[in-house]
Amino acid sequence: MIFWKKVYRVINKKGLWYPQQMTIGKPVDTEELAEELMYESTVSVPDVHAVIRALPRVMAKFMADSRPVHLDGLGSFHYTIQAHGTGVKKEEEVNIRQITDIRVRFIPERKKNGEQMTRALVGDLTYTEWKGKENKTPSNPGETGDEPTG
Repeated sequence: MIFWKKVYRVINKKGLWYPQQMTIGKPVDTEELAEELMYESTVSVPDVHAVIRALPRVMAKFMADSRPVHLDGLGSFHYTIQAHGTGVKKEEEVNIRQITDIRVRFIPERKKNGEQMTRALVGDLTYTEWKGKENKTPSNPGETGDEPTG
């Protein structure tokens, strides 16, 4: 379930209330992800862990050649470059020194779900207003309610 809370924001000199998504607890790390993937496949935790660890390096290699990387059921990744505030008047003046930043862009895969398109990772979600530790549903027995981080 997705937790959210009420926040007051002043935007364009207007103060209004908005829902804000929250993250709860520590991020899922590679080891925890590998353990879950082991249950979904016939591969051992060390094998899954090794593949997950190699994935960023392999993806970066392909993307460095200006090739997008598509993962079935997940989506596509590619680099984008930023050149904020460094435009030039003539085409022949454009050069690599204008690039100020590089980012990774992720585009979730779209699937047809009945009559409408849905994005990977955002299927059937439920939303619950955060009321504090008492409404956190632990995923592991014995887990304590973590404080929100978002």
